[in-house]
Amino acid sequence: MKKIAFDVMGNDNGIVPCINAVLNFLKINNDYFFYLVGKKQKILKYIKENKFIKIIDAKEIKDKNISPRTLKNSNFSMTMAIKLVKEKKADIVISSGDSGLYLSLTTLILNRINGVKRSAFMPIFPTIQKNKKFIMMDVGANILTTKEMIVQWAKIGNIFSKKFLNILNPKIGVLNIGIEDKKGHEFQIEANKILKKTKNINYVGFIEPRELLDGIVDVSIVDGYGGNLILKTMEGTMTSIFKILKNELKSKLIYKIGAFLSKGAYKNIKDIISYKNVGAAWIIGLNQLALKAHGSSDEESFIGAFNQAKIALNSSVIKDIKKVFQNEN
Repeated sequence: MKKIAFDVMGNDNGIVPCINAVLNFLKINNDYFFYLVGKKQKILKYIKENKFIKIIDAKEIKDKNISPRTLKNSNFSMTMAIKLVKEKKADIVISSGDSGLYLSLTTLILNRINGVKRSAFMPIFPTIQKNKKFIMMDVGANILTTKEMIVQWAKIGNIFSKKFLNILNPKIGVLNIGIEDKKGHEFQIEANKILKKTKNINYVGFIEPRELLDGIVDVSIVDGYGGNLILKTMEGTMTSIFKILKNELKSKLIYKIGAFLSKGAYKNIKDIISYKNVGAAWIIGLNQLALKAHGSSDEESFIGAFNQAKIALNSSVIKDIKKVFQNEN
């Protein structure tokens, strides 16, 4: 059985979506086992232990001023979930708790792969091309970024894209304000020079944000500040477009008729661009697997995260990344 350590205490919507997602996932995945980490008495109101589920009693820490190093040695739910992976009792950890705290604790407990300078948040995005997705990093873990980090993330993204998107020779680009080699920050310009000379990756150069959803690359590399702005802008834009469309379709009878006839198409579009189907972002660069779910995740989002976990657990992605950096050291 593949084992998932699931911190159920950090979700904005409470533990019910977490529990429902686990129950529905297990209905069609009977080779998985869950450690549900959180306040046991709360969890027991909705689910009982069985051969697929074990509840790990933990505390809920509400004081946001406690440092990660202090929490590292506590019975905080996030800490205990991560330690299950560290101790090899679980194969992967998932949490929807505070992003910065989760990044710090996973790094402190699981440690980075030898040679990797910084971990990064890596979500998977849809494109306008049917069934085509791309991955992007960093989307908020590192505000200050160096050329070395950009180059390392490109190498890591290359492997993830092969494993997760089934692409033999992924196209990799660095996000910038223009495609000319002289544009951008110094770290982008220098990283671009290095990547052009890097073997075993298909680097296509600078790309602009407006091209992302066209699917021109499989891996997009960006500093954490810019990546987080893009992530939130994309989420907000998609939501806003559907609100505008919904209001317009209600404005005239002829539009209402057209909307009724096109209902299936609108649903398909919404399903394609919904972040819920992706469910989570990876923390890449760690020795073991860690997924960060959205803070406001619902049942559908968590199931999306579990499905991502399935892909990773059926691949050798961490082992392959370690090989790349072992060969460089």
